[in-house]
Amino acid sequence: MKITIKNLSFGYRKTPILKGVNIEVAPGRLCVLLGANGAGKSTLIKCVNGILKPEKGEIYLDNTDLLRLPQKEKSRRIGYVPQSTEVEDSGLNVFEMVLSGRVPHMKGKMKDADYEIVRSVLEKMSLSDYSTKLLNQLSGGERQRVFIARALAQEPVVMLLDEPTSNLDLRYQLETMEIVRGLCQDKGMTIMAVIHDVNTAVTFADQVVLMKDGNIHATGHPDEILNTESLERIFDVRVEFAAYQDKQYVIPKRCAG
Repeated sequence: MKITIKNLSFGYRKTPILKGVNIEVAPGRLCVLLGANGAGKSTLIKCVNGILKPEKGEIYLDNTDLLRLPQKEKSRRIGYVPQSTEVEDSGLNVFEMVLSGRVPHMKGKMKDADYEIVRSVLEKMSLSDYSTKLLNQLSGGERQRVFIARALAQEPVVMLLDEPTSNLDLRYQLETMEIVRGLCQDKGMTIMAVIHDVNTAVTFADQVVLMKDGNIHATGHPDEILNTESLERIFDVRVEFAAYQDKQYVIPKRCAG
């Protein structure tokens, strides 16, 4: 499904965070939001998911107005992975947490098909051996993968990921992003992800949105908009580029100024 965001604004009290944001993400594309801390990336993701209510603007999935869609209907279409995966002593194990992703589709009791979906997702995320472990016994990176698995179990058409690789080691960063990329290519899923590593965007993204101070600086394919001028303006860092396998990767040099 296509995501269309029109003139979206949001603020906390008198502090504006998003200032008339306009973005369009084509179906089956991985769109990565890049920007310094405080640019409004996570706020934008939360507005799309309905956690935050915009002051004005429109958000559509194809022709469906997300701002008017009941939350349960929204949960059937959108999977969301938050930035923080801290959990209290809920008593849930990994299988039960991932199974909770099936709740939006429930009509009565869980069915055999729901359990099979969970088992398949756990295998995909290399979590099968963790099924009976309690969430509070897991590392931050392991919990991160569990929350991604729960979102996958929803079988959404759109996924919103807020720093999905932030707590993962290098192996699982790559594995997770390969899974995310595969969801776009193989399942036609549309994904928006907040990512801090520019080179992850270079490697995996179809579209990059550069944000600064609640505004969109540029949007397009990484090859088109990631350059020395744009990155210095967004991150206040001087960079150089190095070519590898037909892509231009970013090498930070020093702070600008």
